[in-house]
This record gives sequence, structure tokens and C-alpha cells, in this order.
Amino acid sequence: YPMKKAEKEKQEKAKAYLENYKQMIQRLYFVSRFNVRQFLGTRQEGDPRVEYLAALEGFKNLANAQITGVIRAVTLMLGEKKQEFLDIMAEELANQLKVMEDEVGITDWTAEGQPQFDLQVLREKTKGWPQ
Repeated sequence: YPMKKAEKEKQEKAKAYLENYKQMIQRLYFVSRFNVRQFLGTRQEGDPRVEYLAALEGFKNLANAQITGVIRAVTLMLGEKKQEFLDIMAEELANQLKVMEDEVGITDWTAEGQPQFDLQVLREKTKGWPQ
């Protein structure tokens, strides 16, 4: 009997946690949609551009929160090996950045943090942009 009561409490706690988590995600998506609608300057509910960008923004915010939580938990668990983990995380970030830089033609960065572009790639990527 006591085991069943403890198990039931555990299940109720897990259910409450999940409900709270879902509510936070719903709120995150609402705020993301609001921000995107404000950014696009559109008041129309259901605009597919708003829905698409809001989904991306929401996912980005959700992923950021989850990744931050994972990093916090893992660094606490690793103790002495924490630096190794942080080095791996920095390496993966550098790899992702390199792929993105190559995609848009960034060849280097100035001391002030400004990107230096391969002009041919830059022209190709921005030819449809307003002047």
C-alpha cells in the first residue's frame, strides 16, 4: 500500500511537471508569434509568413532554453572533466559557424568584429536585395 501511494504521488508530480512544461512552451510560442508579427508589421492573424517565422523563433527559443539546461546539468555532473565538455561544445560551435560563414562567403573578421566577404559570393547572395 505505501509503495502504491508513493508511486501515485510520483506519477502526479510527473504529470504536473509535464503540464507546466507544456504551458511554458505554449507561452514561449505565443511571445515568439507576437514578436514576429511586430517585426513584420502585420496585424493579420494567420499570415503564413508570421506562422512560419513564429515557429522558427519559437523553436530557437525552446532549443536555447533546453541546451542551456543540458549544459548546466552536464557541467555539474562532470566535475573535473567539465573543461573537456566545454572544449567540445566550443569546437562544435566553431564548426557550425565555419559552415555558415562559408555558405555566405565570409572569409575573415576585422578586429572590430565586422565580416569580410568574398565579393563575388556576396554579390551573388545579395543580388535580390533592395539597394
